[in-house]
Amino acid sequence: MNQLIRLVYASRSVTTPSATHQGLDPGIARILAKSRKNNARLDVVGGLLFGDGYFLQCLEGDARIVQNLYSKIENDPRHRDVTVLLQSSINTRTFGAWSMKYVPGEQRLQALLRQWGGSEFDPYQLTKDQIDAAVRFMRNEDDAVDTVPSELQALAAGTDPVVQPARRASPRAATPGQPSKIPPAAAPGSTSFVKVVVGVALACLAALVIALLR
Repeated sequence: MNQLIRLVYASRSVTTPSATHQGLDPGIARILAKSRKNNARLDVVGGLLFGDGYFLQCLEGDARIVQNLYSKIENDPRHRDVTVLLQSSINTRTFGAWSMKYVPGEQRLQALLRQWGGSEFDPYQLTKDQIDAAVRFMRNEDDAVDTVPSELQALAAGTDPVVQPARRASPRAATPGQPSKIPPAAAPGSTSFVKVVVGVALACLAALVIALLR
């Protein structure tokens, strides 16, 4: 059985989020689009927390795969000062089906920061207990971006489709009791039956007209 690990790292963004962009910043969208695609293929799960210009990311999966993935992340020019904060063996993945859950930190982190006695998010200063708390925070919070890849790509390109908050990574199921938006398909042979009925009705109408004219 392959060894599973959890790797948590911190880094600093090299760009300033666009103040004019409404919704998810295109830079974050590009990171999410790539992470969700690659991690799903590698069977890696985890979460990304961004706040005050810092990234805190948790990766869970096969040890060799996670370490190789981190090596690529380390060389990504979109962030700097990439530092492993925690690496440990785990018995099972704890982020469910989330290939990369996204939690914005500016507002949601405030209660946690107050518990730590601080006001700004600086992952480099976190103790092991605080790192564990941050991972639980990411795991328990709702995902902020429930989008299909095409929507993320649109965000990365600078457009701004409507982004709905999500609670699960799997595609949304229909709500019980709600009518389907897709009309039911016609039953096999129903079209032919309608044609026969219409034909008989027209024939009867024609016979009636002829009888009246006599």
